[in-house]
Amino acid sequence: MNYEKIKSAALALLVLISLAFTWGIWNYQPSYQTIEDGANESIVTEVKIGQQRQISDLLKPSQIISHQGDQHYGTISEQDLNWIMKEMRKWTFSEPENISKPLNEQEFSKLLSDDKHVELFFPSSMPFDTLNTLISFSESPVPNAIFNRMIITEAEQENKAFVYFVSLKERLVFRSEVQTRSLNEFKQRYVENNEHLEPYLSYQIPNGSLLYVRKEPLVLPVQRYLGEQIDADMFKRALFNDPSYVKRGSRSNIEEYTDGEGLMRVNSSTGKVTYVNLAETSQAIPLNKLIEQSVGFVNEHSGWVNDYRLFQAEPDSSTISYRMFLGDFPLFNQQRTAEILQIWGRERINKYERSTFILSNRLSEDERRVTLKGGQEALDQVMQLESIDPKLLTDMRIGYEMTLKQESLNYVLMEPFWYYEYDGKWSKLVTEEGGQANGLE
Repeated sequence: MNYEKIKSAALALLVLISLAFTWGIWNYQPSYQTIEDGANESIVTEVKIGQQRQISDLLKPSQIISHQGDQHYGTISEQDLNWIMKEMRKWTFSEPENISKPLNEQEFSKLLSDDKHVELFFPSSMPFDTLNTLISFSESPVPNAIFNRMIITEAEQENKAFVYFVSLKERLVFRSEVQTRSLNEFKQRYVENNEHLEPYLSYQIPNGSLLYVRKEPLVLPVQRYLGEQIDADMFKRALFNDPSYVKRGSRSNIEEYTDGEGLMRVNSSTGKVTYVNLAETSQAIPLNKLIEQSVGFVNEHSGWVNDYRLFQAEPDSSTISYRMFLGDFPLFNQQRTAEILQIWGRERINKYERSTFILSNRLSEDERRVTLKGGQEALDQVMQLESIDPKLLTDMRIGYEMTLKQESLNYVLMEPFWYYEYDGKWSKLVTEEGGQANGLE
């Protein structure tokens, strides 16, 4: 066999090998194993601590006051607050008009508390952009402004009302019109009929607005709830980008978790978890964005448990808090586990605080029932406290003190007290037997 024949045979062999490889690649089907549901939970990590919430579930007034002559009637009933927000979703509001400048101080005060005016109080500032996601305006865009009161008044024309959006601090007033047949039901419920409302008294804050306080004494039970603990691993998987890089340490009753960028502390004695993003510094962002981001952040790990409401948020701030409620009443405590607190950077969370437990089953009711003072007596007692400046008093209401009890059975004790907001902080008003008022939050 000469050299040329050898070359031809080798070339033919290489062509056949190439064709064989090509045929194998085209027809090769790997053998995959079917992954059963739950067979390997580390493949997709989805954390569900509680539930997701919409902004409309978390934003509602703190109280409704109906002004009838020189008398005031009001309610903090959750049923009423939900009803009025649901009713307003049926209305169409005209474009809000800024009427602040024509109003002098007397006209401004009269607008708030004039006869047959119904006043809705919001616990924090509310941007029009956020309100626009809850109710309908006929024109867009809405004003780039905030408010903390809504005043609904009658108009001469039937089925028509004027609605005023008021910011007390900035002395801003925007007026809108509503025309709908459902106004008759609203009028009957809050203007013509006050049987389901409670009498309120008014107190003029020096150089400020009127403060409205429930007039009559109230008897409330001491309550106990089972405190169901949330596993710390749930928070670890929810708050760290890659939980596999997180290192754990412990000291006393505190467990610490860190990945070098974030630090999480879980305190078993207080029932509180604190997460700090060390790579992000706090920075003020627009209030509507702050509300939107804060709700979305908790929704990412379905972190809403029990009943929370937006309680404190201001423009040009990085801080926002949602407070837990027990029926009609807010919860307070010194450890700040009654609220979800968030501090934001430009785009990411800087600090996150909340409780590590869920209020589940209500235990047998405590035999104790507490008779809380009437509004005037409670107000007088606040004014008698040392170093009190009446100008800095902004709110008073009844709430429950929440205390985690760690005994043979972990439970949460709820005791009712009067609370007052002074210089931006809420404090518990203790009876004579209990001594001085205690600062809380």
